[in-house]
Amino acid sequence: MAQSKNRSNKTQQPRKKQQPRKKPTKPTLRVIPLGGLDVIGKNMTLIEYGDDMIMIDAGLMFPDDDHLGVDLILPDYTYVIENQHKLKGIFITHGHEDHTGTLPYLIRDLKVQPPIYATRLTLGLIKGKLAEFKMSNYPMHEVTPGTHIKRGVFGIDFVHINHSIPDAVAIFIRTPLGNILHTGDFKFDQTPVDGNVSDYGELARLSKTGVLLLLSDSTGAEQPGVTKSESEVGIELRNLVAQAEGKVIVASFASHIHRLQQIADAAHDAGRKIVVTGRSMLQNTAIARELGYLYIDEKDYIDAFELKNVPPNKIVVMCTGSQGEPLSALSRIAAGEHKTIKIEPDDTVILSATPVPGNEKAVTNVINQLVRRSARVYHKGSSLVHVSGHAAAEELKLMLNLVQPEYFMPVHGEPRHLMAHRKIALDVGIPSDYIFVMDNGEVLEFDEEGAMIVETVPNGMIYVDGLNVGDTDHVVLRDRQHLSQDGMVTIIMTVNMRRRSVLGDVQVIARGVAFHDDSFVDELTKRTLKTLKRTLEDGAQVNAVRRSVRESISQLIYEKTKSRPMVIPVIIEV
Repeated sequence: MAQSKNRSNKTQQPRKKQQPRKKPTKPTLRVIPLGGLDVIGKNMTLIEYGDDMIMIDAGLMFPDDDHLGVDLILPDYTYVIENQHKLKGIFITHGHEDHTGTLPYLIRDLKVQPPIYATRLTLGLIKGKLAEFKMSNYPMHEVTPGTHIKRGVFGIDFVHINHSIPDAVAIFIRTPLGNILHTGDFKFDQTPVDGNVSDYGELARLSKTGVLLLLSDSTGAEQPGVTKSESEVGIELRNLVAQAEGKVIVASFASHIHRLQQIADAAHDAGRKIVVTGRSMLQNTAIARELGYLYIDEKDYIDAFELKNVPPNKIVVMCTGSQGEPLSALSRIAAGEHKTIKIEPDDTVILSATPVPGNEKAVTNVINQLVRRSARVYHKGSSLVHVSGHAAAEELKLMLNLVQPEYFMPVHGEPRHLMAHRKIALDVGIPSDYIFVMDNGEVLEFDEEGAMIVETVPNGMIYVDGLNVGDTDHVVLRDRQHLSQDGMVTIIMTVNMRRRSVLGDVQVIARGVAFHDDSFVDELTKRTLKTLKRTLEDGAQVNAVRRSVRESISQLIYEKTKSRPMVIPVIIEV
């Protein structure tokens, strides 16, 4: 498919895809997003041509208050399992869990072993995650910007890009029908912490090669202007650490290696020792230090159990818990339950992250707990202790103008972010018909006639609930929500079905239900006996009896309390 560089000409030409399409006689190019287009997280995109397929990213999402009891949320990768014979490789843009976290679960379900390709730090973090699942021997290959990989019909190149973690890359896919560029998560930071700016020259060269389709990060599309540089956070961190009177506790994402380096530098400049706590923080800092992406002098690093030997004003703690996670290090510190770290008056706590949508309440609760313990708390709303790792509107325009794609698909964001990115693409001259705002599972197909959405493959969410993966569904979550809001009433009855009689007393047990007085329990008991006797006399079987009791008691409770607890009749047959 030839690419037109003249957008005004392209606008004047009716799209061939609007005409009835003949059944393709040659293989088509299919782009299939399985995640990342409905929420921030669980990013996964497939590129398919004939019998060859590659995957870009395999991320997860952390649950919010609506996902009671759920530990993790994965994209539904049923289509991948059904077509695993086509899968030639898995290519990862960077090391954040919303791009890597599904890998252990996906690998476990695959019967084939498509190799994983990623940069050095990204691979190090992936290896650490797979080791937890005892998958240490999986085939993985390190790539660098400029590396070229051939997998099936695809040629894959990697372009350095800035993000909030080192070693992030955009991925360029050469296909028989045209080239695709997937930006991954990015921003154009002019003064990055490691001094390694995005490769503008390579992006421009790819434009000359021709870009059929651009898939671009949309998280910051609603933000005007340009995202602040990560280095600006470092200045603020140095000031806060230098001015602090007691110990300093900084909570951040464990994978935000640039931020961790700036915290470590601020501690060193202030003559403070560094303590690391939280499982993922300990693991990621160890990997980053080993691979050379995080430098902390050994003389500055101490174990949490050595804290009692160091004055508070000589300590900086790096910990997990920036999202208010209940079991994180910061939450335990705030609750006074951490084994080695206690909040004392004049301690400084810095939340160096933005709450992920849905976590705002949990973060606020942690802040309030810390303030009650007389800590001085700094967060994004009060100080420049965090900047986004995602491009704002002007940077997104720059990406579009550098790459000059023929077609455009916004990715990585909620629907509002995708639509905001669509508006940006329209502003820089991409015609509306050449922009595809997709839903997860929709298939964007290219052939010699053009591009159009042709079908929808299985998609949705897979819930990880303890040791169960995929067994928790929306019905279970609805029941948990119901129980959390209105409680549960259990009614235990002993019945002789042969004689059609009730034996002994009816027992009513209420949990999480507020009855106005104890006499209401007696009323429930009387209603249950009345319903039991009537249904038994009518010859109803056990299931019908149980259903009648449930309906009768539910109605009575609603009439008296205007609540709808879950009613569970338990019939013991003798």
